[in-house]
Amino acid sequence: MANRKEDEDEEKKREKENRESAQKKVDQVVSALSLTKDERRQLHESITGNDYMSYQKMLALAKGMFDPVHVQSSKGEKPRW
Repeated sequence: MANRKEDEDEEKKREKENRESAQKKVDQVVSALSLTKDERRQLHESITGNDYMSYQKMLALAKGMFDPVHVQSSKGEKPRW
């Protein structure tokens, strides 16, 4: 039977792994959709506390939150997705 300290350590480890997994998914969504720093922050705020959200759900959430034609290029606006 594990003691309280071991249980707490295991819980902290799982929380860290969940945060790292969520961060990786955010990085992938930001890259896939060419999100700005501000949009990244907004996405992060909207998923805080929901570390178990799948990549597909996070991607769909981000697409619903932000304008698909927002990136400026030398030729004007271009679609992000």
